[in-house]
Amino acid sequence: MTKALLFKTWFGAFLVGLTLFMQGCLGVSQPTETQIQEMSQNFFNQEYQGLFLAENVVKKNGYKKNDTSYVAEVTVMGRAQLSLEDFAKSTMSDPEVSGMEKMANTLKIGMMTMTLPAFEAGDVLEFEREYLFIKTDNGWQIKEQLNASAH
Repeated sequence: MTKALLFKTWFGAFLVGLTLFMQGCLGVSQPTETQIQEMSQNFFNQEYQGLFLAENVVKKNGYKKNDTSYVAEVTVMGRAQLSLEDFAKSTMSDPEVSGMEKMANTLKIGMMTMTLPAFEAGDVLEFEREYLFIKTDNGWQIKEQLNASAH
Protein backbone atom coordinates (compact mmCIF):
# COMPACT_ATOMS: atom_id res chain seq x y z
CA MET A 1 0.00 0.00 0.00
CA THR A 2 1.26 3.42 -0.86
CA LYS A 3 1.32 6.24 1.65
CA ALA A 4 -1.34 8.16 -0.32
CA LEU A 5 -3.72 5.18 -0.36
CA LEU A 6 -3.09 4.51 3.33
CA PHE A 7 -3.77 8.17 4.15
CA LYS A 8 -7.00 8.19 2.09
CA THR A 9 -8.23 5.04 3.83
CA TRP A 10 -7.35 6.37 7.28
CA PHE A 11 -8.84 9.79 6.52
CA GLY A 12 -12.07 8.20 5.16
CA ALA A 13 -12.44 6.08 8.28
CA PHE A 14 -11.78 9.16 10.43
CA LEU A 15 -14.51 11.12 8.62
CA VAL A 16 -17.03 8.30 9.02
CA GLY A 17 -16.23 8.04 12.74
CA LEU A 18 -16.41 11.81 13.19
CA THR A 19 -19.76 11.94 11.39
CA LEU A 20 -21.22 9.22 13.62
CA PHE A 21 -19.83 10.96 16.71
CA MET A 22 -21.28 14.33 15.67
CA GLN A 23 -24.70 12.80 14.96
CA GLY A 24 -24.77 11.50 18.51
CA CYS A 25 -23.68 14.86 19.92
CA LEU A 26 -26.14 16.84 17.82
CA GLY A 27 -29.16 14.91 19.05
CA VAL A 28 -30.06 13.00 15.91
CA SER A 29 -31.41 10.33 18.26
CA GLN A 30 -34.32 12.53 19.33
CA PRO A 31 -37.28 14.14 17.54
CA THR A 32 -36.66 17.51 15.91
CA GLU A 33 -38.20 20.73 17.24
CA THR A 34 -40.58 20.74 14.26
CA GLN A 35 -41.66 17.14 14.90
CA ILE A 36 -42.26 17.92 18.57
CA GLN A 37 -44.33 21.01 17.76
CA GLU A 38 -46.41 19.38 15.01
CA MET A 39 -47.09 16.12 16.85
CA SER A 40 -47.86 17.93 20.12
CA GLN A 41 -50.30 20.21 18.31
CA ASN A 42 -52.04 17.25 16.64
CA PHE A 43 -52.23 15.30 19.92
CA PHE A 44 -53.66 18.33 21.77
CA ASN A 45 -56.21 19.03 19.02
CA GLN A 46 -57.41 15.41 19.15
CA GLU A 47 -57.63 15.51 22.95
CA TYR A 48 -59.79 18.66 22.92
CA GLN A 49 -61.56 18.12 19.59
CA GLY A 50 -64.45 20.58 19.22
CA LEU A 51 -63.45 22.54 22.34
CA PHE A 52 -59.90 23.91 21.88
CA LEU A 53 -57.52 24.39 18.98
CA ALA A 54 -53.78 24.71 19.56
CA GLU A 55 -52.54 28.06 18.27
CA ASN A 56 -48.94 27.86 19.38
CA VAL A 57 -46.72 25.09 20.76
CA VAL A 58 -43.37 25.86 22.36
CA LYS A 59 -40.92 23.22 23.57
CA LYS A 60 -39.64 24.33 26.98
CA ASN A 61 -37.41 21.40 27.79
CA GLY A 62 -36.81 17.77 26.99
CA TYR A 63 -34.67 14.81 27.83
CA LYS A 64 -33.73 11.50 26.31
CA LYS A 65 -34.84 8.55 28.44
CA ASN A 66 -32.96 6.08 26.24
CA ASP A 67 -32.15 5.57 22.55
CA THR A 68 -35.82 5.08 21.61
CA SER A 69 -37.66 7.32 24.13
CA TYR A 70 -37.72 11.09 24.53
CA VAL A 71 -39.80 13.26 26.89
CA ALA A 72 -40.69 16.77 25.72
CA GLU A 73 -42.09 19.45 28.01
CA VAL A 74 -44.21 21.83 25.96
CA THR A 75 -46.49 24.82 26.44
CA VAL A 76 -49.60 24.83 24.25
CA MET A 77 -51.65 27.98 23.76
CA GLY A 78 -55.19 26.73 23.05
CA ARG A 79 -58.07 28.91 21.84
CA ALA A 80 -61.53 27.86 23.05
CA GLN A 81 -63.93 27.18 20.19
CA LEU A 82 -66.91 27.01 22.60
CA SER A 83 -67.52 27.59 26.28
CA LEU A 84 -67.49 24.37 28.30
CA GLU A 85 -71.26 24.72 28.85
CA ASP A 86 -71.94 25.05 25.10
CA PHE A 87 -69.59 22.15 24.36
CA ALA A 88 -71.46 19.97 26.88
CA LYS A 89 -74.84 20.91 25.39
CA SER A 90 -73.75 20.17 21.83
CA THR A 91 -72.12 16.88 22.80
CA MET A 92 -75.09 15.63 24.81
CA SER A 93 -77.71 16.66 22.25
CA ASP A 94 -75.95 14.97 19.32
CA PRO A 95 -78.29 12.17 18.15
CA GLU A 96 -75.38 10.21 16.67
CA VAL A 97 -73.70 9.83 20.06
CA SER A 98 -74.55 6.52 21.76
CA GLY A 99 -75.63 6.21 25.39
CA MET A 100 -72.22 4.81 26.37
CA GLU A 101 -70.44 7.70 24.64
CA LYS A 102 -72.72 10.17 26.44
CA MET A 103 -71.79 8.58 29.78
CA ALA A 104 -68.08 8.78 28.90
CA ASN A 105 -68.52 12.40 27.77
CA THR A 106 -70.27 13.25 31.05
CA LEU A 107 -67.23 12.00 32.97
CA LYS A 108 -64.83 13.81 30.61
CA ILE A 109 -66.74 17.09 30.92
CA GLY A 110 -66.87 16.69 34.69
CA MET A 111 -63.08 16.26 34.80
CA MET A 112 -62.62 19.32 32.59
CA THR A 113 -64.89 21.35 34.90
CA MET A 114 -62.64 20.45 37.83
CA THR A 115 -59.27 20.90 36.07
CA LEU A 116 -59.75 23.85 33.70
CA PRO A 117 -60.23 27.48 34.71
CA ALA A 118 -63.45 29.21 33.65
CA PHE A 119 -63.39 30.23 29.99
CA GLU A 120 -65.61 31.44 27.16
CA ALA A 121 -65.44 30.90 23.40
CA GLY A 122 -62.44 32.77 22.01
CA ASP A 123 -60.43 32.72 25.26
CA VAL A 124 -56.85 31.48 25.06
CA LEU A 125 -55.59 29.19 27.80
CA GLU A 126 -52.05 28.00 28.47
CA PHE A 127 -51.59 24.26 28.82
CA GLU A 128 -48.41 22.65 30.15
CA ARG A 129 -47.82 19.15 28.79
CA GLU A 130 -45.22 16.39 28.93
CA TYR A 131 -45.33 14.00 26.01
CA LEU A 132 -43.47 10.71 25.66
CA PHE A 133 -42.12 10.25 22.14
CA ILE A 134 -40.97 6.83 20.97
CA LYS A 135 -38.79 6.00 17.99
CA THR A 136 -40.57 3.50 15.74
CA ASP A 137 -39.85 1.93 12.35
CA ASN A 138 -41.86 4.84 10.90
CA GLY A 139 -40.01 7.57 12.81
CA TRP A 140 -40.84 9.40 16.03
CA GLN A 141 -44.40 9.26 17.40
CA ILE A 142 -46.15 10.40 20.58
CA LYS A 143 -46.94 7.38 22.71
CA GLU A 144 -48.68 9.13 25.59
CA GLN A 145 -49.16 12.25 27.66
CA LEU A 146 -47.29 12.02 30.96
CA ASN A 147 -48.28 15.19 32.77
CA ALA A 148 -50.79 17.99 32.23
CA SER A 149 -51.94 21.31 33.67
CA ALA A 150 -53.86 24.33 32.40
CA HIS A 151 -54.04 27.99 33.42
